[in-house]
Amino acid sequence: MTAAIATAEGQRSRWGAAPSGLGAWTGFPGRGGTIPRAARLAPGWLAGAMALIWPALWNGYPLVFSDTGTYLSQAIQHYLGWDRPAFYSLFLLSLHFCITTWPAVLAQGLIATLIIGICARMTAPGISAVLLAALAVASPLPFFVSQLMPDVFTGLLALALLVLVVAPERLGRWEQRGLVAFAAFAFAAHLSNLPIGVGLVAALLALRRVLGARAALGFAGWRRLIAAPLLAIMALMAANLAGHGRASIAPYGNVFLLTRVIYDGPGLDALRADCPRPGWRLCRLVAQFPASADRFLWSADGPVVRAGGAKLVSREAGAIILAAVRAEPLREVGAMLRNTVRQLAMFRTGAGLHPWPGTVTPWIDRDFPRFEQRDYAASRQTRGLPVLPAGLAWLHEAIALGAIAACLLLLPGALRRRKLGAGVIVTMLLTLLLNAAVTGALSGPHDRYQSRVMWLPLLAAVLAGAEAAASRARPAGRATIAAE
Repeated sequence: MTAAIATAEGQRSRWGAAPSGLGAWTGFPGRGGTIPRAARLAPGWLAGAMALIWPALWNGYPLVFSDTGTYLSQAIQHYLGWDRPAFYSLFLLSLHFCITTWPAVLAQGLIATLIIGICARMTAPGISAVLLAALAVASPLPFFVSQLMPDVFTGLLALALLVLVVAPERLGRWEQRGLVAFAAFAFAAHLSNLPIGVGLVAALLALRRVLGARAALGFAGWRRLIAAPLLAIMALMAANLAGHGRASIAPYGNVFLLTRVIYDGPGLDALRADCPRPGWRLCRLVAQFPASADRFLWSADGPVVRAGGAKLVSREAGAIILAAVRAEPLREVGAMLRNTVRQLAMFRTGAGLHPWPGTVTPWIDRDFPRFEQRDYAASRQTRGLPVLPAGLAWLHEAIALGAIAACLLLLPGALRRRKLGAGVIVTMLLTLLLNAAVTGALSGPHDRYQSRVMWLPLLAAVLAGAEAAASRARPAGRATIAAE
């Protein structure tokens, strides 16, 4: 009996407890896994995915945002937008084939189920079903899984990087390859994911020993970590070289920063002080700048469009930004810090879930069959009906804040135990901060930006709480067995 217990404990300490029930359905086939085993797990994966796409089912069609039109059209119409990478567009095209977009949100649900399941298996085996049910009801995750946008991949990227940094030896071969491929795609799918992900990897590497790491990364581990962002960077640069003639990660990304610097104040002061200046197209429009940064950047009659478009404005953006920062560096730093704090507090679920007749409808009508057009037109969102059930946004906010408080209480114990629960909590906190800094400070605070990762607190609280409960129960269990 003693030898059997020791053997079981040794296996558990190396690989984590064996998953049971629905918890066994939420991971790739592990070391030695086979296709038949994957087939047996498929019903569980599908059940998890269906639970996470309920907003799309309720709406009658996948949710859309203003940017959805661009993401749908780039791959179909063979063009490369100045502001968004094409890789998520290619992901969508590979699934909808200009027939229906439903496979895209189902695939997003499956990806989320698999990655969340891997984290659950390593942290608190057997609770995957409970965790997915909680996330489906009490977090904003389903509203991003159900949306034809790449925003859902930010939080999932954070979880994938956590596992690849802290516990890669507990993954099967195909899990390792799958997570690296997913991370590379997620890095390239949205420009904000690259700085967020790289910052997160750097922090996790520095802390990995206290976050549950049991073995050195080794050459293979370092190779996997470097491969994901490197592949993304190479893909972004190659695509921009082919589409824009510039081997750059974001050839016109400085337009976003220019907008932020102008509406923080120093950029507008620099324009007023230096204009008229040869080559600065915005000089003649300074007196007509709109009140909001969004109208400045996106409005059809806004300054960026009237100055010739983002590609031309990008030529002067660097000089204006440099002039502003040189003139008022402390003011700009202060504005970035304030925007980061504001973004941390802005995460209301459902932002932007209203009709988009000008930016989405024309592309659905142009590129999809009549039955798809009818379903889109009949959806609650397109008809202007509420997509978010009453009171759900407030519930999500309250639970997210409560989960963060719970995680802060659980963190000291998790750090003492040096289990993966500590890594989940720290990853969540770092992701919230990095996401707010990158999106709020460099683009501007919006509820949608922070909401996309505000499902992580509930996940971290459930996993760390279950892990702590199991740790407290285990000594008592061993004592009972010994007495018998």
